Amino acid sequence: MQKTAVQNSAADKLSSEQLNAQLASYLEGQPENIRSFHRTMKVLESISFGIIITVFIIALVLSFMWKSIRVEAIPTAWLLLPVSASILMLLIGVHALVLRAFPPSPLFSVLWHGSSIHLPRKSQGFVTGKAAEFTAWGLILLGLIAGAFFAVFAWSAWTVNWAILTPMITVLGVLMGVVIAVSIVGGMILSIYQKVFKSR
Repeated sequence: MQKTAVQNSAADKLSSEQLNAQLASYLEGQPENIRSFHRTMKVLESISFGIIITVFIIALVLSFMWKSIRVEAIPTAWLLLPVSASILMLLIGVHALVLRAFPPSPLFSVLWHGSSIHLPRKSQGFVTGKAAEFTAWGLILLGLIAGAFFAVFAWSAWTVNWAILTPMITVLGVLMGVVIAVSIVGGMILSIYQKVFKSR
């Protein structure tokens, strides 16, 4: 089991290095304004990632200070965590859209591996052109929907607005149930599929 984990880690590292090399090669053929935009977006994405870490630390600290603060601050802080991740998703989506290459940043793999939604193995490579634009638009749409949902959720938690909180808790519960079920069943199907084709 440990050997498999080490092999997967090495494969992920190699894949990440290959993606970075492919992106660097792609950028060499681009005009200077695109390369400059890429550098600017990398800085903005790093700042956004720093915001995610900051929000996480604040939420953690508030959770330990629960006796001395407003109780509404704790769920609000935790609900702002996916809002801050949505900002990074939007930045990566815009970055990929302008570059016409996906993924445009190593932070995408950090963000994506931290989520419960995973792309099929085949689509995890470096893509350019229309495929990259399509993926970028999908990421922007996902970022807007998730960001808006959790921003409203955080606001309603802070103001203790039960008229909004009750349906949002229901929607979130159903979505989490579906994602967990699909992840489990999808993982089992993928595992069986891989075993069948490895045995041939």
